[in-house]
Amino acid sequence: MKEIFAIIRNERAEPTKDAIDSIGVKGVTFINVTGRGRQGGTIRTPNPEGTLRREVGIHLLHQRGLIDNPEDPRFHVPVEKEFEMGFLPKKLLMIVADDDQVPMIVHTITQINRSGHQGDGRIFVCPIIDAIRIRTGERGHKALL
Repeated sequence: MKEIFAIIRNERAEPTKDAIDSIGVKGVTFINVTGRGRQGGTIRTPNPEGTLRREVGIHLLHQRGLIDNPEDPRFHVPVEKEFEMGFLPKKLLMIVADDDQVPMIVHTITQINRSGHQGDGRIFVCPIIDAIRIRTGERGHKALL
């Protein structure tokens, strides 16, 4: 038996749940967590304030005759800015599964959550010594069914 921990983006929780349901995984726990990884808790996002400053600057350049057409789309691209968030909200999902199910579960979680951008998440696979169903006392594989 193995325990799979996956840290994923909040907006990917429902698609991930649907995908793991579709491959027959019944038991999963989702927990709201915060943390930071390689990106250090920063996010890049369009900065509306920067866009506004740019708009005002374009207006002034046009008034002074330095640009002909202030409506030219080249002058209206949102400015991206990096924001230091400290810790970012994420979802932690936990699944305990038989060893033979682990590759399929890991593959499914990876495919659903991969965007190619920083912050897609991490998956950790750890050994489980035993599992016990409290209600019946069943152990091991039987406790997972």
